[in-house]
Order: sequence, then structure tokens, then C-alpha cells
Amino acid sequence: MEDIFKHLGTILQEQLQEWPAAREAFNNLEKVETRVLSSSGLALQHNPARIISTTAKIKPAEIASRSCFLCEDCRPKEQRSIPLDDKFYLLVNPYPILKEHFCVVSRNHRPQTFRDCYEEMLSIASRLEPGYMIFYNGPRSGASAPDHLHMQIGRSEGIPLVDKLRENEPPQTDEPVTIQPFGFPVIIIKGNDPEKLWDYVSGMTIYDGESEPRMNVLSINRNGQVITAIIPRSKHRPDCYYADEMGKIMVSPGAVDMFGLVITPRKEDFESLTEKQVLDIYRQVTPQQPKIRVGIMAAKEIRFCLNDSYTDGRSSFEGEMSVSAVQGRLSWNGVLIDSLTLKPNEHGATFTLHDVTIGIGFHWERREEQTFSGQLKFIVEDGLVRAINILPVEDYLTSVISSEMKPTASREFLRAHAVISRSWVLAQLRSPYHKADAAKPITNDHILNRIIKWYDHDQHTLFDVCADDHCQRYQGRTRIISAAAQAAVKDTFGQTLVSEGHLCDARFSKCCGGITEQFETCWQDEHKPYLVALRDSSINEGGLPDLTVEENARQWILSDPKSFCNSADGNILSESLNGYDLETPDFYRWTVEYTTAQISESAGRRAESMSWRLRAPRAV
Repeated sequence: MEDIFKHLGTILQEQLQEWPAAREAFNNLEKVETRVLSSSGLALQHNPARIISTTAKIKPAEIASRSCFLCEDCRPKEQRSIPLDDKFYLLVNPYPILKEHFCVVSRNHRPQTFRDCYEEMLSIASRLEPGYMIFYNGPRSGASAPDHLHMQIGRSEGIPLVDKLRENEPPQTDEPVTIQPFGFPVIIIKGNDPEKLWDYVSGMTIYDGESEPRMNVLSINRNGQVITAIIPRSKHRPDCYYADEMGKIMVSPGAVDMFGLVITPRKEDFESLTEKQVLDIYRQVTPQQPKIRVGIMAAKEIRFCLNDSYTDGRSSFEGEMSVSAVQGRLSWNGVLIDSLTLKPNEHGATFTLHDVTIGIGFHWERREEQTFSGQLKFIVEDGLVRAINILPVEDYLTSVISSEMKPTASREFLRAHAVISRSWVLAQLRSPYHKADAAKPITNDHILNRIIKWYDHDQHTLFDVCADDHCQRYQGRTRIISAAAQAAVKDTFGQTLVSEGHLCDARFSKCCGGITEQFETCWQDEHKPYLVALRDSSINEGGLPDLTVEENARQWILSDPKSFCNSADGNILSESLNGYDLETPDFYRWTVEYTTAQISESAGRRAESMSWRLRAPRAV
């Protein structure tokens, strides 16, 4: 097998001498035009011969009605089949995109399934000479023959993604990392361990009724080390492919297109396509981040500054602005309106909100200016102006992990936080509101018997999550002071915690008592098998005592058991906690002493001002 991959050029030339139609197809590549669209290397190729693959019928009934052109009985008599092993043949591709272009085809007619070829893919990649690549189109992600298992091999010159993989250093970690060279996520895995590759792929989303995730996969040999790139897909073709003639763009993205070389069979598409249009095509065929609505603040009047150009759909604005609540409506530029949404005119635009209250109800409550990216929406809620920031979830998370903790914390800590926070917020977006329970009045009996139910959305049904400790701290771009936070979110792009096929409601709190809390005794009257009481320490410290026994609970509280969260190391704490979290010096066991007079005075004040208002536990 190794000798074959050292002589691919020779194999191609021998085949072309025997096969006139293929020879003409490869000769025509000399006439193919290429146009570079951007500094990122994104390019177009005008290749009229690819009209066959671009317009291939992909509906099951259409596939079933045709002969399989990859099966031995249906292939041209001149097309040689070179055995690679007992599973695959090597064939010359008669409709080439690349100067040397081959197919690795299953000997048996069976569906396009990555499970049946990923081991061979990595094995071949490790044997390929520099300048070659092997790639895979999923059955709903560019494959023109989804009924017959195959991969492709070709020269990689002029493939922008491969250029980036060869020019840049490979990941320093053995864990998958995510890059975004063309506006969509590309997952990079280092090494030729099939198990590691399959572990990642098997955790990807599979659409209903399908057998595998939608994806394109590429592997290269970089200085003796295999580098694999996985591109998640959402659909086979963009909307413009199906448009009427006026709006039609005949681009059907397969792997090579997703690697940054977009194939255009029609001259008019080649000449007219812009970088913006290509990026929009990519956006349509790759999974999109959900957007999240974050309630930032509420006040009678909100002052803010548009640091860049924003539009309300009619006019553009920039600079210092204000909006206030008048008679249940918004007063904006001298007129009363029901709501206002300001969208950035350019990517990267930001706005600043003045006097944002953080730490609401905590001893470190304060006001500060905060700067945000994304859209800014204003509504009236209970007679106040509510400012809502609308942005992609991954951008939101970069701020969350920098606000909940310091972005100078250790890399693995940041990565773990990103996965937990992503799981929590996506679980909230998918969970139903509990309005029926929320509408029930809280009575004195509830208070006296300490029957308190806690639901996430009761206090904010007009947006998805709030920005303070009641949800997850989100303080915009103000807290993103390190590239480490951005790297942690990118490295874990889309990764969530899942239990029994469902997103985990991964709520967390910084309260430290040496034991993790059960979900149902803290948050809601519902058992979550993944949120149970555990001792916060190593196995060597022993198990958790039965704290339902009063003497055990007393001993636990009054002693100082070893715990991961019991740290007095100033360096560790200052590295991981923001300044206002450090204002409280005691994090584990602490005491406060009062005189009899102070206790009497406090009890008197409380009795005087008792309004039966409850403060809910922190739900983050």
C-alpha cells in the first residue's frame, strides 16, 4: 500500500495514456481559471466540467433510479481499479478539480458512512507524500454518490485551508481545537489515532432520520504528523442554488469548496461572486450559533454611547444617546415608540451602557460602565426601560467566563467553565417557562415552613437570561482582557454536557462548604442524576458522611475538612477571582461575632421592616 502512495503521479500518467476521456478532462484543468477573493486565501475556480457533480441528483428516489457510477460493473472499461486492501480500490477521478485527483472506493456497494472508512483515512494520510490530501464528503454534505462509500485524494496546492494547516504550528494539545478561517468553525485534531477521531465525530449532532453527522473531513501529513480538519455541516446546498434564474448561484459545496476553493461551473457565477456572497453560502450550509437575548439593566432612563455606527432600520446613529420610559412607551429622539433595536452597521462595532448595576443584592453591589458587542434592544418593562443585548452564544460565553472568574485563570479551568456555562445557557433556551407555578402567590405559610420553589425564567420572561449573579455574570467586553478566554471558548466550540441524550442543566455557584449540592435541594424539586451531593476533595480524603444525622452535620460544619475549594493561596485566588470577589477574605469556614445588643438591634430592625419579600438563591 505504501508504494502506491509514493507513486500517485506515475499511476495517474499511466492511466491517462489508456483513457482518452480522462486525459482530456485533466488537460482541461490547464484552462481552468482561478480568482482570489480575499487576503484569507478564499478563491473561486471556474470549472465547466464540474457541472455534472454540481447538479447531481441527491434525493433518495433519484439515486435509486440511476446506476451507481462507482460500482465496478458500471465504470468505464478504461478506468483501472488498483487494490489498496481487501476493502478499497484506488481510481482516477474522471471529473477532476485538482491536478492529481483520485477516488478511494469501497469494493462493495454500501452507503457513504464515515464509520466504515475513518481508520483507512488516517492510515492513508500517514502514508501520503507532502503536497497531497485525503478528504471525505458526508452523504448530505457534498457527496454526489452518497449510495457508495468513497473518499478522495488529490494534490493540495492552492487549497486555502491546507495552506493554513501547513503554515501554522499544529495544536500544542492533543485535544481538538477550533479555528475559524472562513467564518465557520473547523475542528482540528492532531495525530493518527482512529479512536480519538471517532470519539469526537461520535459526539457530533446527528439529524433525525440520518445515520451520521453532516460533515466534511480532511487529513494531511504535515512533516510526518497527521492533521485532520472536521467541518460540521447543516445542509447540502445553499438557498441560492434553488433560486430562480435571477438569483440563482450554481454552487453545491463539497469538501474542496469548504476548504476555501469554491467551484463554479458557470462563468457568470465565477465573474460575479463576491467574498460576502461566498461567506453567506458558507453560513447557510454550516451550523449557526443560536443568538441569546441578555437583559443587562433596567432604569427610568438609560444613557448609552454608540462607539461605532448603528442603525434602527431607517437612520444611522453614533455617539452619546439616551432613552427613557414615558407613559408605558419608549421616548427616543422626541417620539414615543414601543421598542427600539439598534443593529451594528459593521462587524466588531460596540456600544457602552452607563451606570450598569452589578452584584445586585450582594455586599459588593456597585455601578460601572460596560461595553458590549452585538445588537442593542430597548423595551419597556414594569414602567422602566430594559436594555437587552442580542448576540451569538459563543460571544456571550467569552464574556461569561471572564466575568464569573478572571481570564488569567488556568487554561483548563477556563475551558471547563466554557463547557459548563454553554450547557447551562443552552439548557435554559430549550427549557419551558414555569409560568403557572410562578403565578402562585407566596404566603406566610410558605415562608414559615421554608417551602420555596425556584424557577429560572420567572423574573425575566421578555429575554433569555439576565446579566448578573441571578443567572450567569455577563459584563460584556469589559471583562475580556485576555486572549485566553477567547481561546477557551474557541477550543470547546459547541461542546456541551449531555446526560441520557439531553443537555445538562449545569448550574453552579461559588458557595464553598466542601460538598456539592443536590439539584432538588437547591434549585428545583426535580432530581438530576448528574447533580448530586459529593465531597469536594480527592478520593483519599474519604467519602461523604451522612449529613442527615445531626451530629455528623454539626461535626462537618464546625471542623475544617480538606476540600479543593478551601484555599488560602493568594496567588491562586488572585489569578482566578475578580477583584470584587476577593473583597471577602474568608471563602470556606468563617465566623461573625455579635454582642447581645447588636443582635437585639438587628432583630428589631428586621421586625420593623419585614415585608415578607424573599431573596431567591443564586441560579447560575
